[in-house]
Amino acid sequence: MSDDDFPADKKTGTASFPVAGAVVHDENTDADEPMTEVQAARLRDLCEKHDEAFDTTLTREQADARIAALEKA
Repeated sequence: MSDDDFPADKKTGTASFPVAGAVVHDENTDADEPMTEVQAARLRDLCEKHDEAFDTTLTREQADARIAALEKA
């Protein structure tokens, strides 16, 4: 089968559906999920540096905001 057998819009070589193992993100799906291990480690370090309490219950969005605030402080 050659490339000429497919319509022009199908010659991109990319799948139009999630491929096994691929992660598909919606804009709002991560905001309410618990913070990642990387965020927790960074936030823990910043909290220790600034003598602040480390909150383990933050969401990803909240952790991003708290990390940004502590990095500016």
